[in-house]
Parts: sequence; C-alpha cells; structure tokens
Amino acid sequence: MYSWKRVAAYVAAVAAIFLLLSPWWGRLYYPFPYQEEVFQYAAEFHLDPYLVIAVIRVESHFNPGACSSRGAVGLMQLMPETARWAASDLGLEYRPELLEDPAYNLRLGSWYLAWLHRKFDGQLPLMLAAYNGGHGQVQGWLAGRVWDGSLGGLNDVPFRETRQFVRRVHRDYRLYRFFYAENKR
Repeated sequence: MYSWKRVAAYVAAVAAIFLLLSPWWGRLYYPFPYQEEVFQYAAEFHLDPYLVIAVIRVESHFNPGACSSRGAVGLMQLMPETARWAASDLGLEYRPELLEDPAYNLRLGSWYLAWLHRKFDGQLPLMLAAYNGGHGQVQGWLAGRVWDGSLGGLNDVPFRETRQFVRRVHRDYRLYRFFYAENKR
C-alpha cells in the first residue's frame, strides 16, 4: 500500500520532469507577456530579451502597477531617480506616473540594464547585483574585496535581498532561454 506522501512525491517528480522536458509546460509557469516590447527594447539596447523578461518576472511578476516599499515602480521596478536619469539620457519626458506605462518602463529599464552591462563589462552577476543593490554598492564590494563578482562567491554579498535577486534572475534567465529558444529573433 502506498502512502499519500509517497504518491504526492511521485506526482511532483513526474510533473517536474514534464516541466523540464516540455517547453509547453514550462511556458505555463514562465509566461512571456509584453513580448513585442521586450524584444523591441532588448534589440534597441543590445540585450538578450530573455534576460529582460527574467528581470521583469522577478521584480514585479509582470504587474505594471507594482510599487515597492522603497518606491520602485512598474514592471522593472525602477527607482524614480534612476528613471529620471534614463529618461533624460534618452531625451524623453519624465513624469512619475509614466513609470506604470509598460512600454515606457520597459524602455527605461532596458536602458539601465544596458548601462550596467557596459559598466560591468557584461558580467551578469555584477549587472544583476547592481540592478538590485545599486552600482555604487557593487563597486564598493569589489574595491573592498567583499565580493569577487562571481556567482560562486554570491554568499559574500552583504545584502540578502541582492543575493536572492541575482540567483532568481539567473535561474529564470536560463529557464526562459530554454522554454522560448525557438523564438530567438
């Protein structure tokens, strides 16, 4: 006779196998809303669209009206100061309420990711840590030899939230690339 715990564990294992082996199942759990805009702005700023959507999934879970306790707004959870800077650099009007507009938020957030990509020579853990914890913080950790900038050394990052953010985005980025590989443009 089987116990319910064993049956549940078996069903969970089978479901995990289907999730990993079938992009169709994976796409149910990893949807790709705003696909057209993500591809457009990723191309404009020379980013991988799967990285952009992974950041959005982790930051706001696709909620354009998301607002954090620290004041980050929209799909890509932009701080108003960062958004103002990005808008200025892009020659766009800045108004705080525009941050809830998906296309506007995606364009500014993609610009910022691309800026971090250049600043940290494309090193993904550094880019993501800076996106979450601030580029000045990351530079300080590197200069003070607090963190070596690698995924393997991520436990040395002083901010728990930043460690989790980097891990989650890195995981979701790999999964989006797997589940949507044939959509590469």
